[in-house]
Amino acid sequence: MPFVNAYVSEEDAKKYDLDNLWNKYRRFGTQMPELLKKFDVHQHAWCVDKERGYWLFYCGDVQNYDSPSGIPEPTSKEVHILHINGQNIEFILDSSDLDPSESVSTDLYPIQFAWEIVSMNPSSLPSMSKADLLTILKEALTVYKCRGIRNLETNKKSFFKFNF
Repeated sequence: MPFVNAYVSEEDAKKYDLDNLWNKYRRFGTQMPELLKKFDVHQHAWCVDKERGYWLFYCGDVQNYDSPSGIPEPTSKEVHILHINGQNIEFILDSSDLDPSESVSTDLYPIQFAWEIVSMNPSSLPSMSKADLLTILKEALTVYKCRGIRNLETNKKSFFKFNF
């Protein structure tokens, strides 16, 4: 079964401790599980391949704590956790605008960007190479797109490529 965008069951959210995983990367603002009340569907969301037991979980934007205003501001970098073989791999990904020469029809895809890896920890697993991990990450991000199941309309309008 390939990756699909889905809401996380309460059992899986507890099993993988998703509240604390989210809160680890969100140093200010509303914390989980309180934040779930603000979403239309009061559950965590992820991109999951249940057959292989893999999932991708968005943990939030990397914040700039040295902003001119003194208030933390989001950057173009995002934290994602890719769970494979019982191990969490932390990816910090940066989205940048596509080079105009790589652009496609903006009528069909008004949202266009390229993913780049800022960091990956760990960079390999005992049973899997970095190349294999990146292939799985690409599979998941291709389905996840911008915000997974929480933003299907934006996903339809987005085109991206991988710079890794």
